[in-house]
Amino acid sequence: MSKYRRVAAAAVAAALLAVSACSSSSGSEGGKADSITIWHNAADPQAITNLYQNFTKATGIKVNLVPFAADGFETAVQTKWATGDRPDILEYHPTTSAAAQLNAKQNMQDLSKLSFVGKSGDLYKMAGSYNGTVYAAITGLPSIFGVFYNKAAFKKAGVAVPQNFDQLLTACGSLKAAGVTPWYESGQSLWPTQILPANFIADQNVGAAYSDKLRTNKQAITDPSGPLMQALKAYEKVRDACFQKNYATGTFEKGIAQVYGGQAAMIGLHSDTYNLWQDAAGGDETKLAAAVGFTGISATSPKTWFGPGPLGSYYAPKTGDNGREAAAIKFIDYATGAGYQQLLDDNKAFPVIDGFKTPTGISPLKQQFKDAYDHGSTIGFATDVIGFGDVFPTQMGKLLNKQATPEDVAKTVEANVKRASKAAGVDGW
Repeated sequence: MSKYRRVAAAAVAAALLAVSACSSSSGSEGGKADSITIWHNAADPQAITNLYQNFTKATGIKVNLVPFAADGFETAVQTKWATGDRPDILEYHPTTSAAAQLNAKQNMQDLSKLSFVGKSGDLYKMAGSYNGTVYAAITGLPSIFGVFYNKAAFKKAGVAVPQNFDQLLTACGSLKAAGVTPWYESGQSLWPTQILPANFIADQNVGAAYSDKLRTNKQAITDPSGPLMQALKAYEKVRDACFQKNYATGTFEKGIAQVYGGQAAMIGLHSDTYNLWQDAAGGDETKLAAAVGFTGISATSPKTWFGPGPLGSYYAPKTGDNGREAAAIKFIDYATGAGYQQLLDDNKAFPVIDGFKTPTGISPLKQQFKDAYDHGSTIGFATDVIGFGDVFPTQMGKLLNKQATPEDVAKTVEANVKRASKAAGVDGW
């Protein structure tokens, strides 16, 4: 069974597990726990699954996995979390907004004194922490958001891969003339509709300048001349000039197949979809490298943006059971220490913790992710804006389907950010 099919099967399993008792760990009653429960993303690559198995081999502590489907992951986790159920380890987004939603100060163990923090450079100044306290351990590069493109499609159209939005609109005309769908949009999946607007803003958020203004209410989300409003208007232009006819029912899985096969030229996705691109190429990385490339694109430059991703990022919730909480810390110590090099080797991934080696045989596409990250990638403009992500995907769906204007979207998002930021006590609100 391919990884793609395993993700689809896991979606059904997650729905069943959500109402079962499978998420409970063996009680330790203050002693040593013999098992821990991990809520995890069903799109985890095999390397992360190996990490869980290797932890059990190394410690004797069994891991009970509760999968949550990649589509709708955040909503499913938050819904289950709201019932009061708690895992011992939560694989989730290590962002300020996520930590605020989960009330990390009250609900999560403090990881600030664990050794991986001091070995990760400035990473925890941007991610994994909330109000100066580290609550999430990050084992991989952030998710890099940009454009996956089919090389042959651009060769057929005789046009260069676009590096900014003006070039994108020009390239779409050439690609259409060559009989290729310029851009595949995933309206049914919904979450990918956020990527293009965020890409547009990437070169205006150097040093998180725009993010900080939004987070602290120093610039209105609805500012007519602001980056977000300009990005939403640019999205409308790209929709009308570049998207496939059935953009409302498109899914990112179908989009990957279309771009790999050359029926579509481009799709906006993030680096954590890599395993699905592998599947499209039948596991042959040579074929994948020959067919597909990755680049950034923003308003005026080829910048990517990044967001700390959920895969391989771990919180240790407070459960009230000393033994289980200690076992959870032991897992994080293992994932960032004794088990980390094997995780890197299995995943052919770049380390984010000092003292570990980059594996040999890194694929060309993964190298492009790393190069984009190292050459001016900026943090996602809304990553740390509390309440933004709660409503933005739905609003983007309305904009995509011509059910809302850019002004409508901005007003709705701003109202939710105001409510959520006030509730969280964010300065400026």
